[in-house]
Amino acid sequence: MNFEDLIAELKKDGLGGCSQVMAKLGLELTGRENPDLIRAMSGLTGGMGSSGSACGVLTGGAATLGYYMGKGQIEDIPHPDYKEAIRRYVDWFRETYGTDRCEEIIHGDKEYSRRICPGIIEAGYHKMTEILEEYGVLNEPCQ
Repeated sequence: MNFEDLIAELKKDGLGGCSQVMAKLGLELTGRENPDLIRAMSGLTGGMGSSGSACGVLTGGAATLGYYMGKGQIEDIPHPDYKEAIRRYVDWFRETYGTDRCEEIIHGDKEYSRRICPGIIEAGYHKMTEILEEYGVLNEPCQ
């Protein structure tokens, strides 16, 4: 299945935004499910509440990196390089797309977003996965 078909399938399942898709794909890397996380990601769709602000591929990817590398409870020890990993993802995204704003990427055109966003999700997913593999954290989130 190609990414466009995969994204269409996820959207049929009710995942309406890039941030949700990124989190869902990220969780699937290790066979996890987390409906609460996916629900929380809905606040980031459409550039955060359809405001056109930060792109959901960026925020969803950063949040997924944080899920695997960050701290969730007081006793957790985050990966020592989690901030660096997230900065690398953000820097890559800005360099690749020239901005981090959804509105600018899609040129304010929702129809255009249907054509361009699947490719951005695919690229973001591959970069996020590459970073997770480089830091050796795909087996378990930080504990």
